[in-house]
Amino acid sequence: MTRLLLSVAASVSLFTSVATAQWSENFDTYAPSSQVVGQGNWEEWSAGAGALVSNAQSRSPGNSIAIAGPSDLVQQYSGYTTGKWVYTAWQYIPSTMVGSTYFILLNTYAYPAGPYNWSVQVEFSVANGLRGNFGTGTINHAVTPIVTDAWVPIQVVIDLDQDWCQFYYNGVLLDEPNVSDHPSLGGGYTWTGGVFGGGAGQLNIGAVDLYANTATDAYYDDISLSQAGFEVFGTGCGGALPAPSFTVLLPAIAGQPYLEQINNLPVNAAIHLFGFGNQTSLLGPLPIELTPYGAPGCNLRINADSAIFLVGAQNAATFVLNIPVGLQGLKFYVQAAGLDVSANALGLTVSPMAAVWVQ
Repeated sequence: MTRLLLSVAASVSLFTSVATAQWSENFDTYAPSSQVVGQGNWEEWSAGAGALVSNAQSRSPGNSIAIAGPSDLVQQYSGYTTGKWVYTAWQYIPSTMVGSTYFILLNTYAYPAGPYNWSVQVEFSVANGLRGNFGTGTINHAVTPIVTDAWVPIQVVIDLDQDWCQFYYNGVLLDEPNVSDHPSLGGGYTWTGGVFGGGAGQLNIGAVDLYANTATDAYYDDISLSQAGFEVFGTGCGGALPAPSFTVLLPAIAGQPYLEQINNLPVNAAIHLFGFGNQTSLLGPLPIELTPYGAPGCNLRINADSAIFLVGAQNAATFVLNIPVGLQGLKFYVQAAGLDVSANALGLTVSPMAAVWVQ
């Protein structure tokens, strides 16, 4: 594989939009305090289990959905039976929340008589953290503390072609140690095997269920279901400018050049990291918090197989990778660090991690 650098001005003219959401919801077109059931195809699992649009918290101006008390809110999907998908939901849990709230994805949803089959079921509580049945009937993974009083991304990577799914919280893959890794996709569990590993599921994305279980308010905003092409996981850290970010100018297609732009570079220079893993590295399990290295709030999120120094202009730089034919389905990861001596003792700002699928 060869690499070359292009100027920002030349690359912008090649812009191609990728990873467009096939379905998305931000609740901003609904009236605050209105019942969302009956709007935007939202349903309640049972009578009286709807939810109210809220402007108490919002990630995108000005509304979110408040899941509380009897809420058991459902959105059904159809036609998602093949391909690779990323389900994203931004969640805000107040530090004062009482009780447990659930994020659920079903592969089979046939209301009211069933059958039902659950592929993702994750419990969130301030007191007990995050607990999920990731392919077994027993929760064997380490309990993960939740982030409160902030918007945090929940992302589920769903590969219906290979019957596999991966659950990410705040950019971190939560893997079940008692489920064998996929030989090429890594940690996770079978989508049709369901949350308890009992099988009988379908290669289908059937519905999302936001379930309050009598808990006090938890909020969701900017929910989407997108075909996997380029997806960002986790958060970055900034300095003189916000954290470095990516713009895809040419998508990853076998036999063609892949082109991305790295933004928010105060001195027009970056270190670009490229690799095939995001669970372990020579430095230990990922992500690695960089506070001991002088960069508090920054994280190394990928196992870098290569690191390239890029020089650009106008606070941006570009990365190009010529992808050989025959690599459809390949998945790789990228992350970037911007040079910024004002940011911290390490002199770097760090982007989130991005996963790239070759089409």
